Order: sequence, then C-alpha cells, then structure tokens
Amino acid sequence: METVTIELTNQKAYKILHDLEELNIIKFVKKPESLSSLRQKIQTKMSNEDIDQQLNNLRKERYNGDNYKGRHPGVVG
Repeated sequence: METVTIELTNQKAYKILHDLEELNIIKFVKKPESLSSLRQKIQTKMSNEDIDQQLNNLRKERYNGDNYKGRHPGVVG
C-alpha cells in the first residue's frame, strides 16, 4: 500500500473521497501535527519565561481554587 498526500481544491472532491472510503477503496489517515508546526500557527510568540510564568499562574489557580482542599494533587480522601 502507498500513502499519498493530496490537496483538495473543491469541496466536491472531499465528498467523492469520502464515498470511496465508504466503499473500502481508500482509507483516510490522519497525520498528527508536530509541536513545532503548531507553535508556528500561534499569533503571539511567547518567550520561555512567559510560558513558565503562565504555567505557574495556572497551577496557582488550580491548587488555590474551590476544588482544592489543601491536599496534594492525586491524593484521594
């Protein structure tokens, strides 16, 4: 079997390909995006320090919120 990448130029082409998949003639294979390609799509670039600060803020919100009763995360009881 051979895997190829195609670019659809018309929505009708997607419908045709979907029909071919239902007939078990072809199979759609989803390719996961790499982290670097996702980072390129971000509108505002963040420095590593900004990312660390945001993560620390999120952690503080999570562990100081109403659902956190002074327990260590993952401890039941």
